[in-house]
Amino acid sequence: MSGVDAELQSRLAPLLAGDDPPERIEPLAGDASTRQYVREFRRDGSTAIVMVQPHAGRREEATFLDVHGFLERLDLPVPRIERHLPEHGLIVLEDLGDELLETVVQVGDDRRIAALYEEAVDILISMRRRTAGLTGGCGAFALAFDEVKLMEELAFFVTHFVRGFCGVEPPPHAMRALEDFFHRLVRILAAEPRIFTHRDYHSRNLLVHGDRLVMIDFQDARMGPAQYDMASLLRDSYVSLPESLVESLIRRYYDSAASRDDSLDRFVYVFDVMSLQRNIKALGTFGYQSSVRESTRYLSSIPRTAAHVARNMGRYEEFAEFRSVVEDYVWGPGMRIGD
Repeated sequence: MSGVDAELQSRLAPLLAGDDPPERIEPLAGDASTRQYVREFRRDGSTAIVMVQPHAGRREEATFLDVHGFLERLDLPVPRIERHLPEHGLIVLEDLGDELLETVVQVGDDRRIAALYEEAVDILISMRRRTAGLTGGCGAFALAFDEVKLMEELAFFVTHFVRGFCGVEPPPHAMRALEDFFHRLVRILAAEPRIFTHRDYHSRNLLVHGDRLVMIDFQDARMGPAQYDMASLLRDSYVSLPESLVESLIRRYYDSAASRDDSLDRFVYVFDVMSLQRNIKALGTFGYQSSVRESTRYLSSIPRTAAHVARNMGRYEEFAEFRSVVEDYVWGPGMRIGD
């Protein structure tokens, strides 16, 4: 069991001791959660992915199963579940390979990249249309990006990026300015109409399988602005896209949305504000991963994320009064990583 430690082997015991145990298992790179993943190699030549929850028997996978079932019923692209062992916290999933949309952006040609991103936007359009008018179907409908949730994410950023990662304690006047800026963003976003959102729709959560895209890591879905998933996709911490492509994809979504109450300019404005909030939140996550979990996996993504913040801060005069404090504590430190 190459690379699999004793603790993980014990968690996988129900699979290893079955009537038809796998020939071998190999650990896979995880995400920012505490879940673990392994690939199971079977005697018949097939493979599967095993999602291992942090603790056995606590039903920590319940939200994943809830949202998965909802998306599957809507005929949206998600991996097939082959087996669920609730008492052991294991889910065996269809193996869709290792090619992420992130990988395609790094090595693919412009035509393939554009085609896959158009497909990614079309999935969001389909998801919006198929969930329009629904008030239930999974637990995500009871959760929302309201003012409290959005501010919690920004407070997390201060704790884990500014204080934890950068080791800086802003003086009181700077904290007041940051909080005023955060409240300005949050009030704009919380007032927007809400739709069903994937919540983490980016290049590391879209698998390319047989030239089609499949969504993963959707268990944190909740209601939010239409621009939320588009901001995740197009102001991604892991890849850089040509601005011309970003603009055309925004227009593609806007033109095909199920309903439109705002002008394109207004849609883009909310997209940019949403990007600011989400990118700052992402910096908090990266700071946490580095300073608390001692992971270096996300360090290379910090400068790109900070650059997104700097770009959007410069686009709107209404944020001019906050530019210096955001430069001092958000995008300035982020863009200096690796210098």
